[in-house]
Amino acid sequence: MSPAPKTLFIICGEPSGETYAASVARAFRRRFPLAPMEGIGSSGLASEGVRLLLDYGSISVVGILEVARHLPAVVSALRDAKRRVGRPDVGALLLVDFPDFNFRVGREAHRRNVPVIYYIPPQLWAWRRGRARELAAFTKGVVVPFPFEETILREQGVNVRFAGHPLLEELAPYLDAAPDPARFGIPAGKRVVGLLPGSRTGEIRAHFPVLADAARRIAGEFPDVHFAVPLASPRFRGAIEQELRGEELPLTVVEDGRYLLFRGMAAAVAASGTATLELALLGVPHVIVYRTSEVTYRIGKRLAKVSSIGLPNIVAGEPFLPELIQGEFRPERVAAELRALLLEPARRESLAARCRSLREKLSGSGPSEAVVDLLANAAGESWG
Repeated sequence: MSPAPKTLFIICGEPSGETYAASVARAFRRRFPLAPMEGIGSSGLASEGVRLLLDYGSISVVGILEVARHLPAVVSALRDAKRRVGRPDVGALLLVDFPDFNFRVGREAHRRNVPVIYYIPPQLWAWRRGRARELAAFTKGVVVPFPFEETILREQGVNVRFAGHPLLEELAPYLDAAPDPARFGIPAGKRVVGLLPGSRTGEIRAHFPVLADAARRIAGEFPDVHFAVPLASPRFRGAIEQELRGEELPLTVVEDGRYLLFRGMAAAVAASGTATLELALLGVPHVIVYRTSEVTYRIGKRLAKVSSIGLPNIVAGEPFLPELIQGEFRPERVAAELRALLLEPARRESLAARCRSLREKLSGSGPSEAVVDLLANAAGESWG
């Protein structure tokens, strides 16, 4: 009698990482249908048959002060994850983004001879490049989302592959889809402007009041504009609606179908992160914003090795989309950038075309299958 297949343990720590992890879980299930999957994630992974050890909601934080406030929950989750990956029924560990947490669990898994595959490693090209050698030490293979990462990590001894950006897998059905604003209750004839405050509670708290103030200014000048707030998770609806209480803004909060919603946007304002690349690949010109604690910002600025914060600008190699960071992120500045996009159709279309051109730069053979290939090479005997 052959032994029961071992468990693939998966860890991700925020919505975009979970989207990528879920895609890998589907690909893994096709190749190894009897292998159990377990991990740290949320509803996206659970819907793919992954048994959750923990929902990441309590530990998904960014910034030094933010992490300090959630430290007991983070320490508890870290202890549980290390203990779980050390059990003999775990065949391999798949880490997706979430570096400060995942590096610690990865090192523990490696110490216990559990093969580790990393998908979407930390942006070592932007800061803390010294961690590349550490990544090489505890991983069997790494799949990166940007082509320029491959050379940087290979030079440090990492077994690395670029197979295309995972967003292109997710966005494929929507790249040329016809806009359908009526589906979201948006009145006909309106120009849709997206407001994307981020995918974490702290980001929404820092960004959405400024976005709402900017929206009020634009609404007074452009009666044909309707705002849309696509939620990264339904649990953020309360925070958004609290900020809008008493307002009469022409605004719709959307929980599902964000990519189709993006296709109908004339412009947007988005917190720096994966959403900016989603918008760009779907051809939406937008303003990139971000604000964090002053301590986190000062330390990050000192360590950063890049001049732009927005992923579309980094991929393009130049800041073609406007960025308003920290002190520059003010309602009047956001409104001014949106005003320029709304008043200048030629500029808007030029930026949209430049956004769409990033698709070619990020195309590849398929990153989810590349991750499963590495898992199979590292621990295929665990799953038959």
